[in-house]
Amino acid sequence: MAAATTLGADLLMPVPARLRFGIDLPDLKLRTPREGRRCVRRAALLGRLDQERDCPLILLRAPAGYGKTTLLTQWVLENERPCAWLTLDDADADAGALGDSIAHALTAAGITPAGRGSFALILDDAHVVGSAVLRDAVLDVLSWLPEHSQLAISSRCEPALALGRMRARAEVIELGAEDLAMSPVEAAEALRQAGVDPVPTPAQILVHRAEGWPAALTLAAAWARRARLSERVDAPAGDDHLFAEYFGAEILASLPPDMLRFLSQSSVLDRLSGPLCDEVLGRGGSAIMLARLARRNVPLSPVDSRHDWYRLNGLFREMLQTHLRRSEPEIAPVLHRRAAAWYGRAGDVEHALDHAASAGDLDGSGDLLWQNLRGFLAAGRNEMVQQWLGGVVIDGFTGSPQLALAAAHSHLARGRVAVAEQWVRCAAVRLVEWPGHITGPERAAALIVDAWAARAGAAGMGQCAAQAYELLPDDSAWQASCCLLRGTAALLTGNEPEAERWLQEGAARGAVLAPDTASLCLAQLAVVATERTEMDLASDFAQRAWIVIEHHGLCSAPASALVFAVCAEAAMREGRVDEAKAQTARCLTLLGQMDDSMAWFGAEARILLARVSLALGHVASARELLADASRLSRRVPDVVIFARWFTAAWGQFDERAETALAGVALLTTAELRVLRFLPTHYSFQEIAQRLHVSSNTVKTHVHAVYRKLDASSRSEAVAHATGAGLLG
Repeated sequence: MAAATTLGADLLMPVPARLRFGIDLPDLKLRTPREGRRCVRRAALLGRLDQERDCPLILLRAPAGYGKTTLLTQWVLENERPCAWLTLDDADADAGALGDSIAHALTAAGITPAGRGSFALILDDAHVVGSAVLRDAVLDVLSWLPEHSQLAISSRCEPALALGRMRARAEVIELGAEDLAMSPVEAAEALRQAGVDPVPTPAQILVHRAEGWPAALTLAAAWARRARLSERVDAPAGDDHLFAEYFGAEILASLPPDMLRFLSQSSVLDRLSGPLCDEVLGRGGSAIMLARLARRNVPLSPVDSRHDWYRLNGLFREMLQTHLRRSEPEIAPVLHRRAAAWYGRAGDVEHALDHAASAGDLDGSGDLLWQNLRGFLAAGRNEMVQQWLGGVVIDGFTGSPQLALAAAHSHLARGRVAVAEQWVRCAAVRLVEWPGHITGPERAAALIVDAWAARAGAAGMGQCAAQAYELLPDDSAWQASCCLLRGTAALLTGNEPEAERWLQEGAARGAVLAPDTASLCLAQLAVVATERTEMDLASDFAQRAWIVIEHHGLCSAPASALVFAVCAEAAMREGRVDEAKAQTARCLTLLGQMDDSMAWFGAEARILLARVSLALGHVASARELLADASRLSRRVPDVVIFARWFTAAWGQFDERAETALAGVALLTTAELRVLRFLPTHYSFQEIAQRLHVSSNTVKTHVHAVYRKLDASSRSEAVAHATGAGLLG
């Protein structure tokens, strides 16, 4: 190291001020920034620095705009020790000049290393000097730094220091971009100070989009004021000119062309790794490039402890994507197609689908989606499929039968059978045009939709399912659907042994690969067991069906309505009234999401619910459910079992009416007067006061009402009386 950088007795003598840009050095370089006074106080970070007062080196390393200078300013203002502040610039490019600047900063602050007191020395903007110069200066300062004193360095790039050794010796505190990012509370306060109300949803979106980057929050606040946030619900994009100008000036301007092109092309990826970037960008050495960029003034951060994978800040990535579209518009589809191939080989279907769609590769994305659709449905991820399909141009479906079939079965899983049939018709156009390229599973997929719709009745449902079953390979997960539909067709036409056979096979085939279908097979087996009055077995099947949908996250799938219906019936049989009510409510909610095209399904579920409602004493609800079921059942006239169910249900209505009317005839005038008060919130004592009788008399009359109306509780007595027309 040059002698000029060695600090010692020379500090006791005044150092002549050097003139730079016509301004005295103290005016330019030694002035402590004051923005910390008016910015959000970084309480957590300041507390961390306060706890590490004896650590000799503090290193703040993050891209531009992460509040490094602001944090150090707040630290200085709250530090009782003397502090010397030096903002480095181009004049400190050689060791001698930097040594002089450090010496002058200490002298100007009244600090003498030979003194007994501790102090703090801040070197801000350390990235502007050469790495070797900075390294030598830092090592020299640390060699004579008095005990309990600290050297704080702020840099946009990682300095060339022996950080590994320092970490092992606990000689350095490091604060990176992740540490310096503002918390949601701090971000909200920053918006508030900038004159933006942080409470509305658009403001919360701003906070989320900025990812805690203080500079991005400042720019977002400026955007919000310009756009009148109260009238907007969207959020700024990274290619907005406010962000683009900042990123260009503060980050991109300092990068060499090869790094800029690497960042621009890799922006098509949401996560970056060496092997992935090598293939997508058609180059080598990407892992080394990523490591170099992560140490520079770039918002690129590792997402794993091994630093194999990295992620760009979202706003910065959006700006780069816009740059790529403008500078190399023809290369983006090529990059996306390569990424889709890489992710496909890696087994990451979601990323492969995203990139295939971005590349405009409808055939490739159609094949991927169709091959993996069964897995998405089994995992209860149909909404994700719907979102992905929503981004595909509608004309693409007619050009790709796989896409059309995937859309058909995705809508089928949502209970939108009419929409599913429309997509099957779109697929059929291509199936006819290219018969030699269409496989058995694709033809089977269309037949399965036809079977669910059951336009030709229950018998037609069974025939379509049987044809589809024969077209599928024995290891296909779709065979479980065929078994369900064949078993259901047999159940609806009164062939219980045949129904049990196919439903058992469907439950076994779908246990692993198609749990959504397996749950419906178990629900139908519960119905079969109920028909045979094997109530314990029916409850067991219902419980198993519930466990399947709960374990696989299928409780919100519309088709699970049938599971909730059989569970409600099982709970009612076993006296779990509250559970029966809850299951009934969930079933009705799911049925409301389905259209009426799958008439047999809607009719069956509603008949089961009507039986539960009748047992609960909800006579009006039961009648309404049976009326809806009757309307739907007329669309499948060959269903035998519905007639038997309707007859049994209406018979229960008649029995209940006869019981209620018999009870009415026996109710005395005094009992009828008490009955009028049962729907109210009045206690027996309050009813007695209003009738001017004793509480014991009221209790006697109430118990008589219960007995005569065949009720075991006040609410049940009210329900029976309402059904009999005694109460409004």
